[in-house]
Amino acid sequence: MFSGTVTAKMDAKGRVFFPAAFRRLLGAGEQQFVLRRDVHQPCISVYPLAAWEAEVSALRARLNRWDARGAAVFRRFVGDSEKVQLDASGRLLLSRRWVEAAALGHEVAFVGVDDRIEIWAAGSEALYSGDMGADVQALLGGGIV
Repeated sequence: MFSGTVTAKMDAKGRVFFPAAFRRLLGAGEQQFVLRRDVHQPCISVYPLAAWEAEVSALRARLNRWDARGAAVFRRFVGDSEKVQLDASGRLLLSRRWVEAAALGHEVAFVGVDDRIEIWAAGSEALYSGDMGADVQALLGGGIV
């Protein structure tokens, strides 16, 4: 499970060192990831390949691809993704497409979110915006133990 926030510097070519704290949580030799723009937030979701495959399987099971809307959602979710891997130095290359989609600058924040990692522009107000207490109350009725 990924958790915590690590900031890193991205070079002019879009390369950024993948945090060692997160690399240690990966399986041996696991260096393939799938990138996609987050559905709700201005960030990039980074899925280890196994987590991506599980996410796609869960989505496939819930959607009817014979329904036009379900097919469109599945197409957009899977089609707007890219398989990448770390280079020999442990860096992730973010193409201009991803940098622009998340409005990333020279400094980025890797945020561990359970089975995936999000990449945000460091200092983004949207990263931790909102009232956490009110959100927990509204979503869970205060039922967090």
